Amino acid sequence: MSNGETQIWDTQKLELVRTLEGHNGRVGACAWNGSLLATGSRDRRILVRDLRADNPLVYDMERHKQEVCGLKWSPDDQQLASGGNDNKLFIWSVHNKDPLAKFSDHNAAVKAIGWSPHQHGLLATGGGTADR
Repeated sequence: MSNGETQIWDTQKLELVRTLEGHNGRVGACAWNGSLLATGSRDRRILVRDLRADNPLVYDMERHKQEVCGLKWSPDDQQLASGGNDNKLFIWSVHNKDPLAKFSDHNAAVKAIGWSPHQHGLLATGGGTADR
């Protein structure tokens, strides 16, 4: 939401299940990994939370210089790719809050992120209009 909250809804019952706070700006990206939920925000942070816990925060990661606008977990659930309006792409491990890799090859926001389901570690990314 624009106020930094993330709402979890049961779409079968049309009921709000849980509200997660923690971001200081619009939440524009999210990605599930089992019981883990990663959210990215205009506040430049990525919060990874385990929804089985009462205090769900696992990691608070901040490396992007602008809004986080793309998130995608790898098929083996071990890595998270994050794209930002700063034209950067980071690869994070599920076991560490420091990035494994940083890529600066885009000329626009990195919103489209897709891991190959066939080849481990192969990632495709797409940038905004200025990227061409």
